[in-house]
Amino acid sequence: MNKILMFLIALMCSLASMAQGTDAMLFGDVKAKEGGQHLPHATIRVKGTNLKTQCDGTGHFKLSNLPLGKQTIIATLDGYQSQEKEVVMTENKGTDIYFELEKDPLELSQVVVTGTRTSHFIKDVPIRTEVLTSQALTKKNAQNLYEALEGVPGIRVEQQCQFCNFSEVRMQGLGAEHTQVLIDGEPIYSGLAGVYGLQQMGTNDIDRLEVVKGAGSALYGSSAVAGAINIISKEPTFEPTINGDIQFGNYGFKGYKGSGSMRYNNIGISVFAQRAEMDAIDETQDGLTRKEVKHKDGVSDRVNETMNNLGFNLYFYQPFAKNDKLVLRGKAIDEHRFGGVMTNNQYLNPYTDQTEDIRTNRLSADLTYNLPLGAHSELNLSTAYVYHKRNATNDTFLHDYMDSHKDPAHPDEDGATPPVEMMRPYIAKEHTVTPSLTFTSILDKHTLLAGVQAYFTRLRETGLYVISAEDEKASPYYGVPYTSIGKKHANEVGFFVQDEWNVTPKLTIVPGIRLDSHSSGEEYSTSVKVSDSAFPSTKFSKTTINPRIAVKYEVTPSLILRANIGTGFRAPYGFSEDLHLCSGSPRVWKSSNLKGERAISYNLSADYYSKQYQFSINLFRTNLKDKIQFSPADDEVKKFGYSYQWENVDDAYVQGVELGAKASIARNLTAGVNWTFNQGKFKHERAEWSDPNDESVKEFPQRLKYAKESRYISRFPGMTGDFDIDYTPGTWTFSLTGSLQGSMYIDYNSEDAGQNSKIKKTSTFMLFNCRASKRLGMCTIYAGAKNIFSYIQDEKHTDDAAFMYAPVYGATWYVGLSVKL
Repeated sequence: MNKILMFLIALMCSLASMAQGTDAMLFGDVKAKEGGQHLPHATIRVKGTNLKTQCDGTGHFKLSNLPLGKQTIIATLDGYQSQEKEVVMTENKGTDIYFELEKDPLELSQVVVTGTRTSHFIKDVPIRTEVLTSQALTKKNAQNLYEALEGVPGIRVEQQCQFCNFSEVRMQGLGAEHTQVLIDGEPIYSGLAGVYGLQQMGTNDIDRLEVVKGAGSALYGSSAVAGAINIISKEPTFEPTINGDIQFGNYGFKGYKGSGSMRYNNIGISVFAQRAEMDAIDETQDGLTRKEVKHKDGVSDRVNETMNNLGFNLYFYQPFAKNDKLVLRGKAIDEHRFGGVMTNNQYLNPYTDQTEDIRTNRLSADLTYNLPLGAHSELNLSTAYVYHKRNATNDTFLHDYMDSHKDPAHPDEDGATPPVEMMRPYIAKEHTVTPSLTFTSILDKHTLLAGVQAYFTRLRETGLYVISAEDEKASPYYGVPYTSIGKKHANEVGFFVQDEWNVTPKLTIVPGIRLDSHSSGEEYSTSVKVSDSAFPSTKFSKTTINPRIAVKYEVTPSLILRANIGTGFRAPYGFSEDLHLCSGSPRVWKSSNLKGERAISYNLSADYYSKQYQFSINLFRTNLKDKIQFSPADDEVKKFGYSYQWENVDDAYVQGVELGAKASIARNLTAGVNWTFNQGKFKHERAEWSDPNDESVKEFPQRLKYAKESRYISRFPGMTGDFDIDYTPGTWTFSLTGSLQGSMYIDYNSEDAGQNSKIKKTSTFMLFNCRASKRLGMCTIYAGAKNIFSYIQDEKHTDDAAFMYAPVYGATWYVGLSVKL
């Protein structure tokens, strides 16, 4: 170990010694081509190195000790197209260079990092990356991550619980468990956080979202089968700024945002706070047609929610060495949501029938250090710690207790209710640490990347249970209430290497590979004896190797072709659906024999870029082996109080084609449209709908008529589309967006022992949103609406809270005022 450490120190010292003092100086300024005014704080970078600087407040810059000979200098600034110029640097001499930047209406000069862990302009990145800027989030009036991701091509966000609004993100047809959500490049978004986390993560501190689809595990480890969503935080601004925003809407919506940012010498700091409040909504009821559905039933369609976000970012520039950077971040989230029966305010009591109440507290802290080593290498160290707590109640224990305490003389009547002092919430506490170390070096035509990333998490949970299954009535433990104590853990360490090889100026090949060692387990104990044998524990251990290769070819400066293929792996740990259902419900069983999913993904894309328009086509396919599926518990598992289990049910695939176009149609007018055609199927029909020997089919043979439909991947629309139109005359901004969802298949599992269960093929529908704003000096007033035509789903069944596939309440509108000082 000491020899390895000494070797690394020697390597870093030798690399640092390469930074020779040439005394070759570069001076210049950056102006806007239109108007000629100086542009402050533009970034100036020497291509092929990590040497860079930023203009001062007057738009001027200087760089010292540049490499000698011909060099390419790049100037970039948000909102402007990048510009490259060549200069010849001579030892002990100064050279002048001047830039004039043009406006970038299509935002093609965005710098992205997620696809390769190295910085690229969006049109030059070898692995296709899509970006949502903070301006785009403002236009969408996205208060949280859930709303930010709505309408992104290839992504579908959805809610699966009417009583708690459990949400998840689906990428190219695959569920949340296949999508890695990153914060500043680190996977600190755990399974516990993912249950409601899309709505708990505010947007006040988001600079941009980067989306990379498919073949992600080669860089980001387990759970990146479908791809990765990277949340990039804002950096402190050069000019001191204070921002405030207040917003009001129907259904009791109130939103408050505040932030401040400044830099002083080599220190930068930003602080932010956000609060959102919204009342519960009841607008729909059970029914088989939209006419029947469109009536109140006294049960919440949207929960009552209060969400608070606050945090800080502290930057130290050049604290220990030239051009190094140290970043400290801290964030706190506090949320309370509750829903259910609203009649007589019953949902305000968390221990009553048909209610849910969830409180979430999340604290996170992370440290990042970037150290340039000479002109061509750098070292990045990052570590993050997260404490996440959830306190939740629902009516499952209440129902199970009443079912097991019925009067034998009156079996059709409700049983006795539990004593008040017995009732308590499900509590989960999770501690997660994610350290990583990455080394990057540019060697001629190669950009080499090597790193190690780890993920350690510990979850402790307690909840009330009672064994109440009908076939357990003869058991001496039938009806005995008990507290279950669960302990879960996961350890994962991954090593990855990548070579970004610029074979020619037009051809780039990026091979990469990642080795992951994963181990996890679950064990349970109970407050009283409720079984003749101990609760079974589960263990899972697996080492996987995931290679990936990407190719980019520049047919012309405007036409870029990209292709990539890679493998992925999903470990059977921390499924968010477990943590949703376990909030007072029976546990979800994972057998130690459960296999991890394996995947192979293919992507082929073509993008045409010009200053005024952009066209794209992206073909994708992912093959899954041993896909894990949520299923009812079998008889042996039920004896321990489990209601559900995870199984490797089948192999499956998803595939499709995404089409996109974006254009600057006229001065101040831009428009974009995206269209996706999808298909996803299991290799075989699912047993619970097709196998005559399956218990569900034996009892209700009518389920067999849905056997053919059971092959389709649930909740994967055959077609999606979206468009946006932006018009910005002077100080006005007008936006109109629309999203289309094609038909898809969704299971309905009825509570009447499955008698009315079915697989529904939904109808195609389209939603429209609009927004208008006016800037008045330091103030901006704005107003907008979502789902402006009040579309709601055309069928509803409250007994299956997950039977949600479209809006279940009508239009929401808002007005607001923002101030920037």
